[in-house]
Amino acid sequence: MATVVSILDRDDWSENTDVIVLVDPRRRSLTWIPRDLWSPTLRDRINRAFATGGNEGLIDALSELGLCCEHALCLRRAATERALAGLAVEVPVEEPIDLWYPLAPTRLIEEGRKMVSFRPPSERLTGERIHQWIGARLRVDRASSDLERIARQQVFLGALLAQRFDFAAVIADASLVRLSGQGALDELSTVDAGWRMATFNRVAPATIDGKMVLVLATERGDQAAHRPWSWPLRALRRIARPREP
Repeated sequence: MATVVSILDRDDWSENTDVIVLVDPRRRSLTWIPRDLWSPTLRDRINRAFATGGNEGLIDALSELGLCCEHALCLRRAATERALAGLAVEVPVEEPIDLWYPLAPTRLIEEGRKMVSFRPPSERLTGERIHQWIGARLRVDRASSDLERIARQQVFLGALLAQRFDFAAVIADASLVRLSGQGALDELSTVDAGWRMATFNRVAPATIDGKMVLVLATERGDQAAHRPWSWPLRALRRIARPREP
């Protein structure tokens, strides 16, 4: 079938899952679901589905939108932070990027912000720079959307897969993981660097109940323009190769 993997934006089970990825072994694909996708049943964004109904609630909300999965795994923020502590990852950068980022990873950007920059051809990420790369979403020079942040998350995951990162470290602390069953782990264990990464972009912007959200596109003209990430795997393998001591 498929497994949905979600990561909480804050280290609490009642917070939003701002990273949602559908893992499909049959298609060998990883599909990112935009956090702002509207759930008609919830009357809220899809990133609130886990907080209100746990893994089953997220599975049901996705199924309602035609995104079917059987298994689920949700991670607290601390699970990913512990697994990435001390890690160095080199990612390709295709163009200069300047972004606004909170003064600290768990602070609200409304409380203050700083500019973070990434420059071609690649950046070596460690510590807070990892969180800046995968978490910042506001461009300094122009308007931007969550789809751009998703593209950077895909590049980051591709680099982790290319350098054979041990993902078992992410679920090492059972108290930071909510798992629907063994089936989720069985499916996730098959993921490798050859899988395709994509973004669910059959969406259109809308305002519902005063919230700016994304809804399923009903006509061809409604579909949001978005170029899925397609950085060559050979490039990721090259930059992920360990540096000489």
